[in-house]
Amino acid sequence: MLSPVVSEILEPEIHEPEVRETEVRETEAGSMNPDQQWKAHLQCRFQPGPVRTIVRREHIGPLTIQRPFYPEGDLAHVYILHPPGGIAAGDHLRLSINSEINSAALVSTPGAARFYRSDNGIAAVRQDIECNGGSLEWLPQENIFFSGCEARLNTRITIKNKAALAWWEINCFGRTQGKVPFSDGSVHNTVQIFADSNLLLRDRLVVDSTLGLNMSCGLRSNSVTGTLVLTPVQIESLDIVRKLIGDIDGFSSTIFDGLLLIRYLGNSSESAKSGFIRIWSGLRESINNRPPHRPRIWAT
Repeated sequence: MLSPVVSEILEPEIHEPEVRETEVRETEAGSMNPDQQWKAHLQCRFQPGPVRTIVRREHIGPLTIQRPFYPEGDLAHVYILHPPGGIAAGDHLRLSINSEINSAALVSTPGAARFYRSDNGIAAVRQDIECNGGSLEWLPQENIFFSGCEARLNTRITIKNKAALAWWEINCFGRTQGKVPFSDGSVHNTVQIFADSNLLLRDRLVVDSTLGLNMSCGLRSNSVTGTLVLTPVQIESLDIVRKLIGDIDGFSSTIFDGLLLIRYLGNSSESAKSGFIRIWSGLRESINNRPPHRPRIWAT
């Protein structure tokens, strides 16, 4: 389904909005109606304003953002919204995000992104994020891949002009609450991070019938994996992270080319998220000169 292009400058919310995740397409079996397919594109640009960061948006289809609000003054808090509530076979979602010099934004989501079982077709998500000298914090809720889904995710991040970046991704395979493991389907997930045109990191994770969750070179029979990237950082940040994590199982960390990279491998999305929040909170002031301020949506 296609919708007209909508372009606008978003005015701020006076109060923080209450956003509730909607699920209108899921069936009891966790699959989707093949006739309900979405092609959606969200372009979002963060620009410096005289008082606070200005948010400009264009979108096609059911992928948009909540009006920004400013609990920290000039920094825009923005929620990405996908009203259909899940990502199904035939859906193609694209996000193009740009933060300009002297802008500041924190982006999150009101709920997990669910990739439903597919009987025919691929669900694809492409994210192009360009940090052009501003401060961008990309902190969404987790991705949940239902058994039988066919998902393709591709993320490209470009850092320019010594931009400050906090970015994470948490991926969950199967539904632990319903004790429904990921036993069928495939997920291909690629993440690339560039400094200008120089490739700093390329991650590719494939889980399918050949490369299952039990592969020793993959998830090692775990169901949750996560990655947190922070920049710019000093070498001392690595010691801070290790103290913050302590002896909590599942986390590892390293630093290279000005990137601080933290991994999680385990079976709890809540453990991954709480660990990442602890690290982000502990290092936020050194990265973008702001004390930690958690979005209220994380507590709902």
